[in-house]
Amino acid sequence: MENELAAIIPAAGLSSRMGELKALLPLGETTVLGHIIKLFQSCGISDIIVVTGHRAEEVEQEAVRAGARAVHNADYEQGMFTSIKTGIRALRPETRGFFLLPVDIPLIRRGTIRLLAEAFTNFPLAIVYPVFHGRRGHPPLITTSLSKHILNNDGPDGLRGLLEQVDRQSVTSVRDIEVPDANILFDMDTMTDYRSGIDLYAKRDMPTIEECSILLHDLYGMAPLGLDHAQRVADLAAAICAGIAEKRGQGPDRDVCRVAGLLHDIAKGHAHHEEEGGRWLRQLGFDRVADIVAAHKEAELPPGARVTEKEIVYLADKMVSGNRLVSVENRFRQKLELYAEDPAACAAITRRLLQARKVMEAIEIETGCSLDYLISQCRDA
Repeated sequence: MENELAAIIPAAGLSSRMGELKALLPLGETTVLGHIIKLFQSCGISDIIVVTGHRAEEVEQEAVRAGARAVHNADYEQGMFTSIKTGIRALRPETRGFFLLPVDIPLIRRGTIRLLAEAFTNFPLAIVYPVFHGRRGHPPLITTSLSKHILNNDGPDGLRGLLEQVDRQSVTSVRDIEVPDANILFDMDTMTDYRSGIDLYAKRDMPTIEECSILLHDLYGMAPLGLDHAQRVADLAAAICAGIAEKRGQGPDRDVCRVAGLLHDIAKGHAHHEEEGGRWLRQLGFDRVADIVAAHKEAELPPGARVTEKEIVYLADKMVSGNRLVSVENRFRQKLELYAEDPAACAAITRRLLQARKVMEAIEIETGCSLDYLISQCRDA
C-alpha cells in the first residue's frame, strides 16, 4: 500500500462560511490538517499531497511539519476542481491510486481507509467508494488511469460529473464498500459543524449503535443466535452500569458497555476469538472497545479496585447462556459438567469461576444490590 497508493488533501479554500481557516483549527493534539495527515500515515500511506491556496505559506508549513508535501494551486479561487487537478499533477509515476479527502472532512477512521485499500488492491477497480447505510461518502479511492481524463475535463460538473460518467459506463470497475463509519458523511463547513466535530473526535475510538449494525450484519455477518446473545449481554451490561451509576452518582460509561457487549463475540468461531475480535476492532480504529472485547473471556480484578467497563462486559457475558439470563454459578456448572472428564479443562473453568465470583462481589458492593436484582431489571426492560 505504501508505494502504490497516495492521498490528495485539497486545503486551498477560503473557509468563508467557517470564519476561520479550517486546515489550521485545533483538533486533538494537532490541527485538522495534521490529524488527516496522521490518519493516512497510520495506514501506511507515505505520499500525502496537501494542495494549498488561501494563506498558502501557513498551510504548507503545517503540512510539512506533519510529514506531508505541499503543492500550490494558484487558481484556487476558481474552485476545488482546480485543486484536485493540481494534486493529481503532483502524483508520483509509480502511484496506482489516490484517496481524495478534502480538509473539511477530517474524522474518517483508519478502518475505512484500510477497507477501501484492500478492495482496490484485490480487484481491478477504477473507483472505490465508502458507503454508510447506502450513502456514498469520502474519501473515494481513484485509479491513476483516470488521471488524464480528469486533467482534460473542463465540464461544468467537474470531477463529480466525470466520476458519475465512469459509474454509468463501467459498472464493474466501480465498487461500493459498506463501512462502519458515519463520519464519511460528516463535513465541517461552519463553526457549529466544527464544534460537533470536536465531540465526534472525542468518541472516534468507539462505534455508535448504527455502526455496530454495519459491523455485525454487513462486515462480519454474525448469525441470528449470536446476535440475540450479543444483545442480551449488551442489555445486562448497561443495567449493571446503571446500578453502579445510581450508587456512585457516576460510573462506568454505559454506552461503552453496551457497544462492547454487542461486539464481544464478533470473531466467534475463530481460534482465540476474544483476541481476534480485539485485533479486528483495533484495525478499524475502535481501540476503546477493542481492549474490552479482547478481555471478555477472563478478567482479573485486583483487590480493592473499582469495577470498569471491562469487568462489567466480562461478567454480563458469563450471565447469558445463548439468549437466556442465568446465574454465574449455573453457567460455570454447565461448563464443568460438559468437561467433567477433562481435569485440565475443569481446573481452568474453576479458576475462571473464582474470577467471576470476585467480579460479581465487587459489582454487588458497588451497586448495593444483588446480581439477581440486576438480572430482574434486565428481564423487565
